[in-house]
Amino acid sequence: MLSEPIRELVERVEAAEDAQRARPQGEQIFDGSRILSKAATMYEKVRYLVDYREEHTIRRAALERILKRRVFLEQKAESGEVLLGELVDGKYITKEEATEEAARMVDQIVAKYLLLWRMRSTGMGVGRRLISFAATEIDSRLSPLQYAIDHESAEAFYKTLHGHVSASGSSIEHVNAQLYCACWRSLLGADNDRLAYALWLLYVPEWKHNNANVEELAPKLPAILAKIREAIGDQLQWQLAPKLQNESIYFRIIREAFMHYGGGTGRVLENARELDSFAEEFLEKKYEKENERIQASGVRAVMYLFITKMTVALIAELPYELIVLGGIHYLPLTVNILFHPTLLFALTRRVGSLDENNTKVIIEGIHRILYEGRVRTIRVGGTFSRLSLAFGFAYLVLFVIVFGGLMGILQLLAFNPVSIILFLFFLALVSYFAFRIRYQARRWKAVHDQGTLAIFFSVLAVPIVRTGRWLSQKFSSINIFVLILDFIIETPFKRLLNFSNQFLAYLREKGEEIR
Repeated sequence: MLSEPIRELVERVEAAEDAQRARPQGEQIFDGSRILSKAATMYEKVRYLVDYREEHTIRRAALERILKRRVFLEQKAESGEVLLGELVDGKYITKEEATEEAARMVDQIVAKYLLLWRMRSTGMGVGRRLISFAATEIDSRLSPLQYAIDHESAEAFYKTLHGHVSASGSSIEHVNAQLYCACWRSLLGADNDRLAYALWLLYVPEWKHNNANVEELAPKLPAILAKIREAIGDQLQWQLAPKLQNESIYFRIIREAFMHYGGGTGRVLENARELDSFAEEFLEKKYEKENERIQASGVRAVMYLFITKMTVALIAELPYELIVLGGIHYLPLTVNILFHPTLLFALTRRVGSLDENNTKVIIEGIHRILYEGRVRTIRVGGTFSRLSLAFGFAYLVLFVIVFGGLMGILQLLAFNPVSIILFLFFLALVSYFAFRIRYQARRWKAVHDQGTLAIFFSVLAVPIVRTGRWLSQKFSSINIFVLILDFIIETPFKRLLNFSNQFLAYLREKGEEIR
């Protein structure tokens, strides 16, 4: 007998699959191949070399860029066909997915958010957040069954853990709100934008069913967005997410079963032997593919870092040495160009293997969740205690020791102040990139064991990784390469591609008339 949250998950996915079968497909917009699609595809690859993102966020980020440029800046609501064309050119969707029905769907979503944006009262960051919501909604409608599985799996995950989590000094309501956020982050790796849209549907449920009254909603919009911003920014979810590691693995297996079997997953989940067979086969393939995926992500990150490092060295470090120091110091300059990409490449080659013992633990955990409804109790300590000041002081001392030691070593190697700052800046970014890439692999590790040496180096890396995380968040908003691409190159480039595609199609039609 399946637990109640799992039964609800099965029913809702079956309903989503039925709805997708009944949905009219419409005719394809683009009959032939997009003539200049290779140029657009190359641009998208270059774009994401200078704006590193997680793989599962790339299509939504592309949608957000297109919407920002074409709809909210150029005020063109009828953009469905153009948007789908750019997605086809960028290889984000296939030609078969770019249908008339999909174009109308995009136009309806854009018109809905544009109306809300025009009717809104004043508020900080309203336009940017609505663009993000529109991009996420379009992304979900382009892959409705996959989004339904993701959304309902996260809901079932939350319902399963609801009532089993507590945090010292926090109310039940606050813990539940943060547990919801932690479930999305832990299970699906949701970033702030995707989590914000999930909270938007939670706080404005009528929006999901297309019966929201925009006139009544517009005055409340700043308050709702402030509530979402507060929920996303709360640190309790980041304390909870690591403690949900094993449970999130169990639900990822369940989610994968839905992705594989669709509406027939209920039958598989009810049969323990069939479920075990699927889990073992899936995990065996996952273990093999994980290192390949990590290596691919590592290569992307290395290329992004190398391009950035070369540019910074040419703009900042080399002129400083020539003008201020009166000559080039080859050792610091070479180290600053080559060391960090090499380090990142080394850190992301392999992350260790997952064995049969790990698979056994996962399958046992799935059985407890599915058939017994048994969930362990999770407790999080308060944010402040008598030892908090002592811990904070100890962390500050560790921070000073780590960065002070690195600065001392660099000075011995004749690094100047600019080269030292650049070295530490990129070391922090590299450490964070490597941590994120390796963390994705460890998402499937239910059995944790670290040697003494690994623990020692992990402790020393904490100040560097946390600094890298902070820098990454700040640097992403002021990435000069992205600003140049978005506001100087992309708009004329995409207009030229669109005009060229239409003109070449026109010439092809004229050529066919001659026959």
